[in-house]
Amino acid sequence: MDRAGAFGLKPRMPFSPADVRALFPSLKDLVWLNAAASSPLCTPVAAAMRTNIDECERQGDLGFPKWLIQKEAVRARLAAFVGAKPNEVAFTPSTSFGFHVIAQCLKARGITEVLTLEHEFPSTTVPLLFDGLTVRGVRRRPDGSYPLEDLAAAIRPTTGAVAVSLVQFNSGYRVDVEGIAKLCRDRKLVLALNGAQAIGHVPIDVHALGASFLSMTSHKWLGAGYGTGMLVVAEPWLDVLPMAGWLSVKPESMWQAFPETRRVDDAAGFVANGAGVRREASAIEGGGGMWLNCHALDAALEVHEQVGVTTTLAHVTKLQAQLRSGLRSRGFSPNAPDDPACASGICVVPVQGPPEDVVRALIKQARVVTTPRGGGVRISTHVFNTDEDVARLLSAFDAVGVKPG
Repeated sequence: MDRAGAFGLKPRMPFSPADVRALFPSLKDLVWLNAAASSPLCTPVAAAMRTNIDECERQGDLGFPKWLIQKEAVRARLAAFVGAKPNEVAFTPSTSFGFHVIAQCLKARGITEVLTLEHEFPSTTVPLLFDGLTVRGVRRRPDGSYPLEDLAAAIRPTTGAVAVSLVQFNSGYRVDVEGIAKLCRDRKLVLALNGAQAIGHVPIDVHALGASFLSMTSHKWLGAGYGTGMLVVAEPWLDVLPMAGWLSVKPESMWQAFPETRRVDDAAGFVANGAGVRREASAIEGGGGMWLNCHALDAALEVHEQVGVTTTLAHVTKLQAQLRSGLRSRGFSPNAPDDPACASGICVVPVQGPPEDVVRALIKQARVVTTPRGGGVRISTHVFNTDEDVARLLSAFDAVGVKPG
Protein backbone atom coordinates (compact mmCIF):
# COMPACT_ATOMS: atom_id res chain seq x y z
CA MET A 1 0.00 0.00 0.00
CA ASP A 2 1.31 3.48 -0.81
CA ARG A 3 1.87 6.15 1.80
CA ALA A 4 -1.41 7.96 1.16
CA GLY A 5 -3.43 4.75 1.50
CA ALA A 6 -1.59 3.73 4.65
CA PHE A 7 -2.53 6.99 6.34
CA GLY A 8 -6.15 6.99 5.19
CA LEU A 9 -5.67 9.54 2.43
CA LYS A 10 -7.15 9.27 -1.03
CA PRO A 11 -4.36 9.04 -3.63
CA ARG A 12 -3.74 12.65 -4.69
CA MET A 13 -7.22 13.74 -5.66
CA PRO A 14 -8.91 16.95 -4.54
CA PHE A 15 -10.54 16.78 -1.13
CA SER A 16 -13.88 18.35 -0.36
CA PRO A 17 -14.60 19.70 3.13
CA ALA A 18 -16.74 16.58 3.69
CA ASP A 19 -13.73 14.39 2.80
CA VAL A 20 -11.62 16.22 5.36
CA ARG A 21 -14.29 15.94 8.06
CA ALA A 22 -14.40 12.16 7.58
CA LEU A 23 -10.76 12.02 8.71
CA PHE A 24 -11.59 13.32 12.23
CA PRO A 25 -13.02 10.62 14.55
CA SER A 26 -13.47 13.16 17.37
CA LEU A 27 -16.12 14.99 15.37
CA LYS A 28 -18.53 12.10 15.84
CA ASP A 29 -18.86 13.19 19.46
CA LEU A 30 -17.78 16.84 19.55
CA VAL A 31 -18.75 20.01 17.74
CA TRP A 32 -15.22 21.40 17.47
CA LEU A 33 -15.41 25.15 16.92
CA ASN A 34 -12.00 25.78 18.40
CA ALA A 35 -9.32 25.49 15.70
CA ALA A 36 -8.03 28.92 16.71
CA ALA A 37 -6.86 27.29 19.95
CA SER A 38 -6.03 23.84 18.55
CA SER A 39 -7.40 21.25 16.17
CA PRO A 40 -8.00 17.61 17.04
CA LEU A 41 -5.77 15.14 15.25
CA CYS A 42 -7.06 13.71 12.01
CA THR A 43 -6.48 10.04 11.21
CA PRO A 44 -3.56 10.59 8.77
CA VAL A 45 -1.64 12.71 11.29
CA ALA A 46 -2.25 10.28 14.14
CA ALA A 47 -1.29 7.36 11.90
CA ALA A 48 1.97 9.05 10.88
CA MET A 49 2.86 9.62 14.52
CA ARG A 50 2.01 6.02 15.47
CA THR A 51 4.11 4.72 12.60
CA ASN A 52 7.13 6.61 13.90
CA ILE A 53 6.50 5.49 17.48
CA ASP A 54 6.13 1.86 16.40
CA GLU A 55 9.32 2.09 14.37
CA CYS A 56 11.24 3.47 17.36
CA GLU A 57 9.79 0.79 19.62
CA ARG A 58 10.88 -1.98 17.26
CA GLN A 59 14.27 -0.71 16.12
CA GLY A 60 15.28 2.40 17.99
CA ASP A 61 16.77 5.11 15.84
CA LEU A 62 18.04 2.94 13.01
CA GLY A 63 15.82 5.05 10.80
CA PHE A 64 17.75 8.23 11.65
CA PRO A 65 19.33 8.65 8.17
CA LYS A 66 15.90 8.23 6.60
CA TRP A 67 14.40 10.75 9.02
CA LEU A 68 17.00 13.33 8.03
CA ILE A 69 15.98 12.92 4.39
CA GLN A 70 12.29 13.14 5.26
CA LYS A 71 12.89 16.29 7.28
CA GLU A 72 14.29 18.04 4.23
CA ALA A 73 11.32 16.84 2.16
CA VAL A 74 8.94 18.29 4.76
CA ARG A 75 10.94 21.53 4.77
CA ALA A 76 10.51 21.79 1.00
CA ARG A 77 6.79 20.96 1.29
CA LEU A 78 6.26 23.65 3.92
CA ALA A 79 8.27 26.18 1.88
CA ALA A 80 6.03 25.61 -1.12
CA PHE A 81 2.94 25.90 1.11
CA VAL A 82 3.88 29.43 2.25
CA GLY A 83 5.70 30.70 -0.84
CA ALA A 84 9.26 30.47 0.46
CA LYS A 85 12.44 28.61 -0.48
CA PRO A 86 13.54 25.50 1.48
CA ASN A 87 16.76 27.19 2.62
CA GLU A 88 14.62 29.92 4.22
CA VAL A 89 12.63 27.52 6.43
CA ALA A 90 13.56 26.47 9.97
CA PHE A 91 11.74 24.28 12.46
CA THR A 92 11.52 25.75 15.96
CA PRO A 93 9.82 24.89 19.28
CA SER A 94 7.14 27.57 18.92
CA THR A 95 5.96 30.81 17.34
CA SER A 96 7.45 32.71 20.29
CA PHE A 97 10.85 31.12 19.69
CA GLY A 98 10.63 32.29 16.10
CA PHE A 99 10.00 35.85 17.21
CA HIS A 100 13.04 35.72 19.48
CA VAL A 101 15.09 34.85 16.40
CA ILE A 102 13.39 37.70 14.53
CA ALA A 103 14.17 40.13 17.36
CA GLN A 104 17.85 39.19 17.36
CA CYS A 105 18.06 39.52 13.58
CA LEU A 106 16.48 42.98 13.73
CA LYS A 107 18.89 44.07 16.44
CA ALA A 108 21.83 42.78 14.42
CA ARG A 109 20.84 45.19 11.64
CA GLY A 110 20.45 48.12 14.04
CA ILE A 111 16.63 48.15 14.19
CA THR A 112 15.41 49.26 17.60
CA GLU A 113 11.68 50.03 17.16
CA VAL A 114 8.87 47.85 15.81
CA LEU A 115 5.32 48.86 14.96
CA THR A 116 2.57 46.40 15.88
CA LEU A 117 -1.14 46.26 16.76
CA GLU A 118 -2.84 46.90 20.10
CA HIS A 119 -4.23 43.40 20.61
CA GLU A 120 -1.48 41.28 19.09
CA PHE A 121 -0.95 37.84 20.56
CA PRO A 122 1.95 37.87 23.08
CA SER A 123 4.03 35.50 20.93
CA THR A 124 4.57 38.53 18.69
CA THR A 125 5.19 41.18 21.32
CA VAL A 126 6.79 39.56 24.36
CA PRO A 127 9.92 38.25 22.55
CA LEU A 128 10.48 41.67 20.95
CA LEU A 129 10.11 43.44 24.29
CA PHE A 130 12.22 40.91 26.18
CA ASP A 131 15.02 41.27 23.66
CA GLY A 132 15.15 45.01 24.22
CA LEU A 133 13.24 46.40 21.25
CA THR A 134 10.80 49.30 21.57
CA VAL A 135 7.32 48.35 20.44
CA ARG A 136 4.87 50.99 19.22
CA GLY A 137 1.21 49.90 19.14
CA VAL A 138 -1.63 50.97 16.83
CA ARG A 139 -4.98 51.17 18.61
CA ARG A 140 -7.92 49.10 17.42
CA ARG A 141 -10.91 51.06 16.16
CA PRO A 142 -14.29 50.61 17.87
CA ASP A 143 -15.49 48.32 15.07
CA GLY A 144 -12.51 46.02 15.65
CA SER A 145 -10.59 47.05 12.54
CA TYR A 146 -7.02 48.22 11.94
CA PRO A 147 -7.22 50.34 8.77
CA LEU A 148 -4.05 50.75 6.76
CA GLU A 149 -4.09 54.52 7.23
CA ASP A 150 -3.81 54.07 11.00
CA LEU A 151 -0.64 52.03 10.60
CA ALA A 152 0.79 54.56 8.17
CA ALA A 153 0.06 57.41 10.60
CA ALA A 154 1.84 55.57 13.45
CA ILE A 155 5.15 55.17 11.62
CA ARG A 156 7.94 57.33 13.04
CA PRO A 157 11.49 58.04 11.82
CA THR A 158 12.64 55.57 14.48
CA THR A 159 10.40 52.75 13.19
CA GLY A 160 12.40 50.02 11.51
CA ALA A 161 9.93 47.14 11.19
CA VAL A 162 6.28 46.16 11.30
CA ALA A 163 5.25 42.96 13.10
CA VAL A 164 1.64 41.78 12.79
CA SER A 165 -0.47 38.64 12.85
CA LEU A 166 -2.25 37.99 9.58
CA VAL A 167 -5.31 37.05 11.64
CA GLN A 168 -5.98 38.60 15.05
CA PHE A 169 -6.49 35.90 17.68
CA ASN A 170 -9.07 37.72 19.81
CA SER A 171 -11.35 39.01 17.07
CA GLY A 172 -10.63 37.16 13.82
CA TYR A 173 -9.84 40.41 12.02
CA ARG A 174 -7.75 39.62 8.94
CA VAL A 175 -5.36 42.47 8.28
CA ASP A 176 -4.83 43.96 4.85
CA VAL A 177 -1.51 42.18 4.55
CA GLU A 178 -0.99 43.17 0.93
CA GLY A 179 -1.52 46.80 1.86
CA ILE A 180 0.79 46.51 4.85
CA ALA A 181 3.43 44.85 2.69
CA LYS A 182 3.26 47.69 0.16
CA LEU A 183 3.45 50.23 2.98
CA CYS A 184 6.60 48.50 4.26
CA ARG A 185 8.15 48.48 0.80
CA ASP A 186 7.36 52.17 0.27
CA ARG A 187 8.73 53.18 3.68
CA LYS A 188 11.66 50.72 3.54
CA LEU A 189 10.50 48.88 6.64
CA VAL A 190 11.04 45.22 7.49
CA LEU A 191 7.88 43.09 7.57
CA ALA A 192 7.61 40.28 10.15
CA LEU A 193 4.43 38.19 10.12
CA ASN A 194 2.84 35.97 12.75
CA GLY A 195 1.04 33.25 10.82
CA ALA A 196 -0.13 31.13 13.76
CA GLN A 197 -3.81 31.98 13.20
CA ALA A 198 -3.52 31.91 9.40
CA ILE A 199 -1.59 28.88 8.20
CA GLY A 200 -4.06 26.17 7.26
CA HIS A 201 -7.02 28.39 6.42
CA VAL A 202 -5.68 31.65 4.96
CA PRO A 203 -3.29 31.64 1.96
CA ILE A 204 0.23 32.91 2.65
CA ASP A 205 2.86 33.82 0.05
CA VAL A 206 5.97 35.20 1.71
CA HIS A 207 7.84 36.09 -1.47
CA ALA A 208 4.84 37.74 -3.13
CA LEU A 209 4.45 39.93 -0.05
CA GLY A 210 8.14 40.64 0.28
CA ALA A 211 8.04 39.68 3.96
CA SER A 212 11.37 39.13 5.68
CA PHE A 213 10.04 36.84 8.41
CA LEU A 214 7.09 34.53 9.07
CA SER A 215 6.67 32.62 12.34
CA MET A 216 3.97 29.94 12.78
CA THR A 217 2.83 26.96 14.81
CA SER A 218 1.52 23.48 14.06
CA HIS A 219 -1.37 22.80 16.44
CA LYS A 220 -4.03 25.30 15.38
CA TRP A 221 -5.48 25.47 11.87
CA LEU A 222 -2.72 23.27 10.49
CA GLY A 223 -3.80 20.38 12.73
CA ALA A 224 -0.37 18.80 13.08
CA GLY A 225 -0.46 18.53 16.87
CA TYR A 226 1.49 20.43 19.50
CA GLY A 227 5.22 20.96 19.54
CA THR A 228 6.35 22.34 16.19
CA GLY A 229 7.10 25.95 15.34
CA MET A 230 7.99 27.00 11.83
CA LEU A 231 10.02 30.05 10.86
CA VAL A 232 10.75 31.61 7.49
CA VAL A 233 13.82 33.84 7.31
CA ALA A 234 14.25 35.51 3.92
CA GLU A 235 17.65 35.04 2.28
CA PRO A 236 18.98 38.59 2.90
CA TRP A 237 18.76 37.87 6.65
CA LEU A 238 20.50 34.51 6.75
CA ASP A 239 23.86 36.03 7.63
CA VAL A 240 22.63 37.35 11.01
CA LEU A 241 21.05 34.21 12.48
CA PRO A 242 21.62 34.33 16.25
CA MET A 243 22.31 30.69 17.18
CA ALA A 244 23.94 27.50 15.96
CA GLY A 245 24.75 23.93 16.98
CA TRP A 246 26.41 20.81 15.67
CA LEU A 247 23.92 20.40 12.81
CA SER A 248 24.34 24.04 11.75
CA VAL A 249 27.55 23.37 9.87
CA LYS A 250 28.15 21.80 6.48
CA PRO A 251 27.54 18.02 6.41
CA GLU A 252 31.24 17.24 5.96
CA SER A 253 32.04 19.25 9.10
CA MET A 254 29.32 18.09 11.50
CA TRP A 255 31.62 15.71 13.42
CA GLN A 256 34.33 18.34 13.87
CA ALA A 257 34.59 20.17 17.18
CA PHE A 258 36.04 23.26 15.51
CA PRO A 259 34.59 23.50 11.97
CA GLU A 260 36.12 26.15 9.73
CA THR A 261 37.46 28.15 12.67
CA ARG A 262 40.23 30.73 12.83
CA ARG A 263 42.73 28.59 14.70
CA VAL A 264 46.06 29.60 16.23
CA ASP A 265 48.21 26.86 17.77
CA ASP A 266 50.50 27.44 20.75
CA ALA A 267 52.47 25.34 23.22
CA ALA A 268 49.46 24.68 25.43
CA GLY A 269 47.13 23.71 22.58
CA PHE A 270 45.36 26.22 20.38
CA VAL A 271 42.86 29.07 20.34
CA ALA A 272 39.86 29.01 18.02
CA ASN A 273 37.47 31.79 16.95
CA GLY A 274 34.42 31.71 14.73
CA ALA A 275 32.67 28.79 13.07
CA GLY A 276 31.63 27.95 9.53
CA VAL A 277 27.85 27.83 9.72
CA ARG A 278 25.56 27.10 6.78
CA ARG A 279 23.78 30.16 5.38
CA GLU A 280 20.39 28.54 5.72
CA ALA A 281 17.53 29.13 8.13
CA SER A 282 17.85 25.54 9.34
CA ALA A 283 21.16 26.49 10.97
CA ILE A 284 19.22 27.73 14.01
CA GLU A 285 17.87 24.21 14.61
CA GLY A 286 21.29 23.30 15.91
CA GLY A 287 20.70 19.72 17.02
CA GLY A 288 18.47 16.70 16.54
CA GLY A 289 14.80 17.47 16.06
CA MET A 290 11.48 16.12 17.25
CA TRP A 291 11.07 13.43 14.63
CA LEU A 292 7.56 12.52 15.71
CA ASN A 293 6.48 16.10 15.02
CA CYS A 294 8.12 16.00 11.60
CA HIS A 295 6.04 12.98 10.63
CA ALA A 296 2.89 14.71 11.91
CA LEU A 297 3.60 17.90 10.00
CA ASP A 298 4.23 15.97 6.80
CA ALA A 299 0.85 14.23 7.01
CA ALA A 300 -0.99 17.43 7.95
CA LEU A 301 0.46 19.35 5.02
CA GLU A 302 -0.60 16.57 2.68
CA VAL A 303 -4.20 16.90 3.83
CA HIS A 304 -4.13 20.67 3.32
CA GLU A 305 -2.56 20.28 -0.11
CA GLN A 306 -5.36 17.96 -1.17
CA VAL A 307 -8.16 20.27 -0.07
CA GLY A 308 -6.41 23.57 -0.97
CA VAL A 309 -6.21 26.63 1.27
CA THR A 310 -8.41 28.69 -1.05
CA THR A 311 -11.12 26.03 -0.77
CA THR A 312 -10.74 26.07 3.01
CA LEU A 313 -11.03 29.86 3.21
CA ALA A 314 -14.12 29.88 0.98
CA HIS A 315 -15.75 27.20 3.14
CA VAL A 316 -14.83 29.00 6.34
CA THR A 317 -16.12 32.33 5.02
CA LYS A 318 -19.48 30.74 4.18
CA LEU A 319 -19.79 29.23 7.66
CA GLN A 320 -18.81 32.53 9.29
CA ALA A 321 -21.53 34.37 7.38
CA GLN A 322 -24.08 31.84 8.62
CA LEU A 323 -22.72 32.00 12.17
CA ARG A 324 -22.58 35.79 12.37
CA SER A 325 -26.08 36.14 10.92
CA GLY A 326 -27.45 33.71 13.50
CA LEU A 327 -25.66 35.47 16.34
CA ARG A 328 -26.79 38.93 15.27
CA SER A 329 -30.39 37.73 15.00
CA ARG A 330 -30.09 36.84 18.68
CA GLY A 331 -28.69 40.25 19.62
CA PHE A 332 -24.99 39.36 19.74
CA SER A 333 -22.37 41.69 18.26
CA PRO A 334 -19.10 40.15 17.02
CA ASN A 335 -16.13 42.34 17.95
CA ALA A 336 -14.80 42.60 14.38
CA PRO A 337 -16.51 43.51 11.09
CA ASP A 338 -18.49 40.91 9.13
CA ASP A 339 -16.90 42.04 5.84
CA PRO A 340 -15.51 38.88 4.14
CA ALA A 341 -12.50 40.89 2.95
CA CYS A 342 -11.24 41.15 6.52
CA ALA A 343 -12.91 38.08 8.00
CA SER A 344 -11.30 34.78 8.93
CA GLY A 345 -12.43 31.60 10.62
CA ILE A 346 -12.72 33.40 13.98
CA CYS A 347 -15.69 35.15 15.55
CA VAL A 348 -15.64 36.59 19.09
CA VAL A 349 -18.85 37.72 20.80
CA PRO A 350 -19.18 39.43 24.19
CA VAL A 351 -21.57 37.59 26.52
CA GLN A 352 -23.19 38.26 29.86
CA GLY A 353 -21.25 36.78 32.76
CA PRO A 354 -17.80 35.23 32.67
CA PRO A 355 -17.04 33.79 29.19
CA GLU A 356 -15.28 30.88 30.90
CA ASP A 357 -18.58 29.81 32.47
CA VAL A 358 -20.33 29.93 29.10
CA VAL A 359 -17.60 27.87 27.46
CA ARG A 360 -17.81 25.23 30.21
CA ALA A 361 -21.60 25.08 29.91
CA LEU A 362 -21.44 24.65 26.13
CA ILE A 363 -19.09 21.68 26.51
CA LYS A 364 -20.99 20.08 29.37
CA GLN A 365 -24.52 20.49 28.02
CA ALA A 366 -24.04 20.32 24.25
CA ARG A 367 -20.51 18.94 23.56
CA VAL A 368 -19.72 22.19 21.72
CA VAL A 369 -16.07 23.26 22.09
CA THR A 370 -15.17 26.97 22.06
CA THR A 371 -12.72 29.20 23.97
CA PRO A 372 -12.94 32.35 26.11
CA ARG A 373 -10.92 35.07 24.34
CA GLY A 374 -11.09 38.77 23.63
CA GLY A 375 -13.60 39.47 26.39
CA GLY A 376 -16.12 36.99 25.02
CA VAL A 377 -16.62 33.54 23.53
CA ARG A 378 -14.36 32.77 20.56
CA ILE A 379 -15.98 30.54 17.93
CA SER A 380 -13.74 29.30 15.13
CA THR A 381 -14.94 27.49 12.02
CA HIS A 382 -12.57 25.32 9.99
CA VAL A 383 -12.73 23.20 6.86
CA PHE A 384 -13.96 20.20 8.88
CA ASN A 385 -16.98 22.10 10.22
CA THR A 386 -20.46 22.04 8.69
CA ASP A 387 -23.67 24.05 8.56
CA GLU A 388 -25.00 21.63 11.17
CA ASP A 389 -22.13 22.50 13.53
CA VAL A 390 -23.08 26.16 13.32
CA ALA A 391 -26.74 25.33 13.89
CA ARG A 392 -25.84 23.23 16.95
CA LEU A 393 -23.77 26.11 18.35
CA LEU A 394 -26.67 28.52 17.96
CA SER A 395 -29.10 26.00 19.49
CA ALA A 396 -26.66 25.46 22.36
CA PHE A 397 -26.53 29.22 22.99
CA ASP A 398 -30.33 29.16 23.22
CA ALA A 399 -30.44 26.06 25.43
CA VAL A 400 -27.74 27.29 27.82
CA GLY A 401 -29.33 30.72 28.00
CA VAL A 402 -26.33 32.70 26.77
CA LYS A 403 -27.11 36.41 26.60
CA PRO A 404 -25.34 39.19 24.68
CA GLY A 405 -22.76 41.13 26.67
